[in-house]
Order: sequence, then C-alpha cells, then structure tokens
Amino acid sequence: MKKIIHISFIFFFVIITLGFTVNKHYSGGELFSFAIFSEPESCCEDVCNCCDEESETVQFLADYTFSLDSFDTNQIEIELFTAALLLTVSEPELALAKTVFIDQDLHPPDNLKRLSFNQSFLL
Repeated sequence: MKKIIHISFIFFFVIITLGFTVNKHYSGGELFSFAIFSEPESCCEDVCNCCDEESETVQFLADYTFSLDSFDTNQIEIELFTAALLLTVSEPELALAKTVFIDQDLHPPDNLKRLSFNQSFLL
C-alpha cells in the first residue's frame, strides 16, 4: 500500500511539474467538449463561425534548483565569530578549558565465526 502511494505521488508530482495542456471546444459560446493531451471532439465536421477552440496549459511554477551563488559564506563567518566572542565573554571558564584526550588501546575486534556461510537465504 505504501509503494502504491509513493508511486502515485511521484507520478502526480511529475505531471504537475512538467504541466499538461487542456484543449476546449466551444460551440455557440458554450463548452461542447474538452480533452487533455489531445484534440477535443468537434461539434461539426467542417469549419464554421459558431465554433471556437481554446488551449490552456496548466503547470506548477516552482524552481527546485539550489544555487551556491546565493549562499553567503561571509555572513556565516561573522555570525560564528560573534557567537564565539559572546560565549567567551559570558562564560570565560569555557574559553580556558583544555581538551583532555584519553589514551586508549583501541584494537579491532576478534575474528568471529561467520554464520552466514552455514545458512541458506531465500531470494
């Protein structure tokens, strides 16, 4: 059920993002027929003055691109500097604290028996 919802959402998102065309056929000022992605059904076989056709494109206009040009790194540097300065002024004991590294003998774990060699898997 979840996969069906995901696939339908992806299909809906692609259709809305790419857009679609709605073609309408008017006869005497009233809507006679409409069609999506195709020509609408005509009310008469030959061209007459009472008929009118109209096309309308429906498209979601949103820009989903990310540009690094709009990313201001100078502003972030100033904000980080200001935050560090305020932290140093408000709590000087944190600025004087030293980092303590604990020297541990970290070695890889022992080789364990691989049970996957003795098992069978259904694919």
